[in-house]
Amino acid sequence: DDGDSGVVRIRTAAGAITPVEVSAEILSVLRRRAEEHFGMGASDELAGAVITVPAYFDDAQRQATKDAAKLAGLQVLRLINEPTAAALAYGLDSGSEGLYAIYDLGGGTFDISILRLSRGVFEVVATGGDAMLGGDDFDLALSAQLLVAWGIASGYGALSPADKRSLTRLARRLKEQLTDIADVDSPIGDIWTASDGCRHEATITRNDFDQVTRHLVDRTLDGCHQVMQDAALKGPERRGVVLVGGSTRMPCIRRRVAQFFCCEPRIDIDPDEVVAVGAALQANLLAGNRPDGDD
Repeated sequence: DDGDSGVVRIRTAAGAITPVEVSAEILSVLRRRAEEHFGMGASDELAGAVITVPAYFDDAQRQATKDAAKLAGLQVLRLINEPTAAALAYGLDSGSEGLYAIYDLGGGTFDISILRLSRGVFEVVATGGDAMLGGDDFDLALSAQLLVAWGIASGYGALSPADKRSLTRLARRLKEQLTDIADVDSPIGDIWTASDGCRHEATITRNDFDQVTRHLVDRTLDGCHQVMQDAALKGPERRGVVLVGGSTRMPCIRRRVAQFFCCEPRIDIDPDEVVAVGAALQANLLAGNRPDGDD
């Protein structure tokens, strides 16, 4: 709903609000959580915040983010790109100069960025990805395969909303369990009960899962190939690869990324937290603290 002013508005229980107002509400909640975590009282002042944004954000999107922060009562100390934050978390700004790849696969989107490090400063050389590809697609692919195995010809699209939700939860649970399985041929199982009362046994191995979702991994690597071409990436310049996003926990992702880039990706830091860690390190420096944490 764009109303009469041409500004996009979202209909909510509280009325029509703009995307900036939605972002501001999210930032307000995050601010309150931070204040509670640090035990800040009414007399304490939050000096500001470092906020991360996707590397592909244009000037208008970055300004909208700043506007949202202002509505939330936050002073923006700096906006930094998410891949840059991930690189900072790993201390790559103190590493060898050259090109670094940041492979970011979340629940709903995939982003790949190439950063160039020169004299301790990162430059985003190229970005790409797929806004319609993420971990949820791996769940759906497994769900569809289970229906085939059970002989349910109508497929996922014909399921009731309740059955879709329960089957997707089952697929996600199996996916997460398979992540920790060492033997790729060791089967795991679970039971799915449809809304009509029918019970179906789901049995799958990690090797089966890898085959079912191979086309999705291929799509991410196609994006990597395109970004490497855009960056005119040469082998000797490549210094490393960082994995970001919870979906990069899947062994099939880590294995194929390592094969594609011909090096083992950095996975030391929780992929769900690595961007936030980088932002926190940047905020610490802007606050005047040394990297070692001493004042």
